[in-house]
Amino acid sequence: MKLSNFCQNGSFLRAFYFFNNVLKIVFIIVPIIIIIASIISIGKVVISGKLDDFKTVLVTSAKRILAGIIIFLLPNIISYVFTLTGESFAELQTCMSNATLENIKYYDSISEAVSALDNMDSSPTKSNVARAESAVNKLASIIREDDMISFIKRISDAEIKANENELILACKAKNGRYVNGMCMTIELPRDTGPANGSSGNGSGSGNSAYDPVLNSGGTTELNILGGSFTVVNTPISVTDYANAIGSKGVFQASNTSKYGDKCLGFAYVHTCGLYRGSTAASPDDGANYNSGGCSFATYVNDSKEDVLEKVFNEIANGRPVVLHVNGNKQGTSRHFVTVVGFNSSVRNASSLTEQDLLIIDSWDGKIERMDTPTSRFMTSGKDCGKTDYSGYRIQYLKS
Repeated sequence: MKLSNFCQNGSFLRAFYFFNNVLKIVFIIVPIIIIIASIISIGKVVISGKLDDFKTVLVTSAKRILAGIIIFLLPNIISYVFTLTGESFAELQTCMSNATLENIKYYDSISEAVSALDNMDSSPTKSNVARAESAVNKLASIIREDDMISFIKRISDAEIKANENELILACKAKNGRYVNGMCMTIELPRDTGPANGSSGNGSGSGNSAYDPVLNSGGTTELNILGGSFTVVNTPISVTDYANAIGSKGVFQASNTSKYGDKCLGFAYVHTCGLYRGSTAASPDDGANYNSGGCSFATYVNDSKEDVLEKVFNEIANGRPVVLHVNGNKQGTSRHFVTVVGFNSSVRNASSLTEQDLLIIDSWDGKIERMDTPTSRFMTSGKDCGKTDYSGYRIQYLKS
């Protein structure tokens, strides 16, 4: 564990606070005492009139004053020397500077959250992630923004690891080998039955050399918009769900003055509704970010390929994904849609591109391809002017 992690511990900072006070005595008060003592010695000689002793006292006092100056400057000298040793001393300096009564009180108050986060890091399971998230949420009113960002990043990383661990265990249960996000087992032979778009386990999709994950029941096949797509195998079919929300106006364009900036809320509603097979949502659910009981986590990465790999694995396991895309033609504003599938020619995560995706657009509730001249496209926070996040982004279902 890095030294900087200890700097978020109140007890550890108390030790540094005490050490800082000791150093102040040594490096500030001691030189002052030496200088005062030297001045007194010189004064005594002058008052006594023993000028023969003046030279000796003056030399002795000069040595003392020089020693005092060296002691006073010693912290800077040590800092310069140890700076050459690299990161460890820099972290030590950070701990020293953070050792204030205010910080000690602050870190005492968040010690439970830090403990939960440390436990989560050492054992990234879904239960430990949930405990850490709950502990951090309790501190929402007092926690500093930089700490909150750091904690959220740790939780997000641990969630990804916990999900991966579950996939690994599930893969082992099928006597498979988990490699690069894929469960490698014996591939099934080609089934030449027609793709009819009905819900099922994909056994009649007509795709050759099934990817084991794509044949696990998480996906089915859909012929739509002039193409064949691998889509999430949810309790309600993608087309039936799109028809239902279209008839009820559960999308932004049903009332642009009221819902115009609620694309993420509607994407939550569409993702959860499709996943749970529910069409009970109303337009106001989108406006109020009422997702229908689903909980979402965020994944952000500067690599578009890494984000697409995450999308692939979610879709392959029957979970729609909220995707950050362009809000205007230039891609300088943001928008959120629900990814429901990808082109059936895609057989693994590494070959998936954004042009292969099939989405339900939160704007009009329609199923759309992403490979036409007017299609949505993936955009990063940096591209759309959001400095609080720079990478490509998805919101995925926790459960």
